[in-house]
Amino acid sequence: MTDDSTEEAPTAEVPVDAQSSSGPEHGANQAEAGSSALQELLELSRQQRLQELREAPTGALKSADVDPAGPKSAKATTAKSKPKADQRGTSQRVAQRVARRTVGRLVSGASVNTQPVPIVTALKGSPYKAPVQANEPAEDEARMVLDLAADIAAIMMRAGAGTSDIEVSVIAACAAFGLTTAQVDLTSNTLTVHYSTSDGRLMTVMRVNRGESIHFAKLGSVHKLVTDLVAGNIGFNDARSRLDAIRSQRRPYQDWFVTGAWGLMVGSLVVMLGGGAITAVLGIVMAIFIRESGKFIGRTSLPNFFITTLQAAIATLVAMVAGNFGIIESPQYLVAAGIVLLLPTQSLYSSVQDALTNFPLTAAGRMVGVVLTLAGIVSGLALGVVTGEAIGLDPIEVLVPKTGVHVLTAIASMIAAAVVSMAAVVAMQSTRRFILPAAFVGLASYITITVLTVLEIDNVLASLLAATVSGFLARPLSLRLGAPAIVLMIPAIYTLLQGLSIFTAVYLIVAESETTSFAVGLSSLFTAILANAALAVGAVLGSYLARPLKNLKADAVEKTAESARSNESTITLDTVEPRD
Repeated sequence: MTDDSTEEAPTAEVPVDAQSSSGPEHGANQAEAGSSALQELLELSRQQRLQELREAPTGALKSADVDPAGPKSAKATTAKSKPKADQRGTSQRVAQRVARRTVGRLVSGASVNTQPVPIVTALKGSPYKAPVQANEPAEDEARMVLDLAADIAAIMMRAGAGTSDIEVSVIAACAAFGLTTAQVDLTSNTLTVHYSTSDGRLMTVMRVNRGESIHFAKLGSVHKLVTDLVAGNIGFNDARSRLDAIRSQRRPYQDWFVTGAWGLMVGSLVVMLGGGAITAVLGIVMAIFIRESGKFIGRTSLPNFFITTLQAAIATLVAMVAGNFGIIESPQYLVAAGIVLLLPTQSLYSSVQDALTNFPLTAAGRMVGVVLTLAGIVSGLALGVVTGEAIGLDPIEVLVPKTGVHVLTAIASMIAAAVVSMAAVVAMQSTRRFILPAAFVGLASYITITVLTVLEIDNVLASLLAATVSGFLARPLSLRLGAPAIVLMIPAIYTLLQGLSIFTAVYLIVAESETTSFAVGLSSLFTAILANAALAVGAVLGSYLARPLKNLKADAVEKTAESARSNESTITLDTVEPRD
């Protein structure tokens, strides 16, 4: 080995270490995020190498360069430098090899936690998983795109969409117009979209939702709009015009028709539970009265907790009066159907979905509202029972006698389950094309839970499995019809809600006797609430299980996007015109 190779070996490694520590911007960011101790190790190694070079005899280096015969001087130089290499070089070389391997793993992607995840990856598994991405727009155009995306989210938040659906819609809209570095932050009632231009200028747009007004028809329209954006079928101006039209979109049904649909749903629930025709008719009248009284009380700005309490008390008193006067034979079915009317079904599903899709703050906010509503229902039932007994009414017999499965009863229950789902579509302000699919999904869910109950499967597990079926069927059908899964999911869940178990548990708590105790009633209430929560968990699970199932429209969008990318075509923003 010559003198040049001996001294140039450490010199050649200095730039490599510097590159590993400072390196490309992407790699440096990941290394800094991965380990500050690794940075210190690399810097210490580099400083030691430089110190060795400074301490090396300059005369020996010069003599090696000048003396052509150089064997003796080379040997002398090697003899002088060898003790230092033996003393320091071994541990430094081992440390540097470890450091290089660690940096390589950080940069190459072996360490997932330290790498920034591109925002477009959030679209994986969603209906917008293959967006045609445009070039980065100018600053003014980027501001307009952010406003468009924020308006999309605001409409969806108010119409009752889930948080994960809102997020993927905003990300898809931003990616379609070239804002691939935008960041979305969602809470229970606030949306914030951040974007940084290539020259470092920051832009932030925020929207606040101050109340929900369920309007599933709007969700379907927004879904179609985002689908067209992802496919590259429309430009910015067309998207803005369509979104403005969606904002002012009228509800498909009048208020009186929606109120009648709620009444029909309650009457069908009575039949589905086993009540007679008179009980079903009384359920329709009771539901209409409860809904209208809730609207009237709501005009006083009274908190929803107290409104729900009064509505539940009214339902209990109506059932007790009808039972005492002999109008109906099974008043417990009437109360159970009224409880289903008051249950926060959509909020319960959304809160569980948010909790399972990494939105803990939003899930917590929604869950607080769900718990308060359930507390209002329980308080209203207790108030109704106590008030009825105080005025001399006989208590309601909550025990349901076990009977065999009759063919006519089973057929009537299945027809009622289909009617419940169809009425829920109208009540949720969905368009008419979702009525029959909702009936199919609801009927399939009801048949599933009926079979599981006959097989004596645990109530909570049966609820979970039946809701999984509804989620598995609702997602592909709703996407095929051009709407998010929630449009069919909520109507199907109404056939599975267990209001009778909640009423039975509350009655056991209030009407404590020798055979029952407060602990037994409280345990029954917890089980009933758990069974209803299992419905939301199962619906989310079924929706995820159905993700691999591709529908025709999703295939068409993905093929369009692939064709656009292969032809190197991109979406370009139209000439942005100022809004009035």
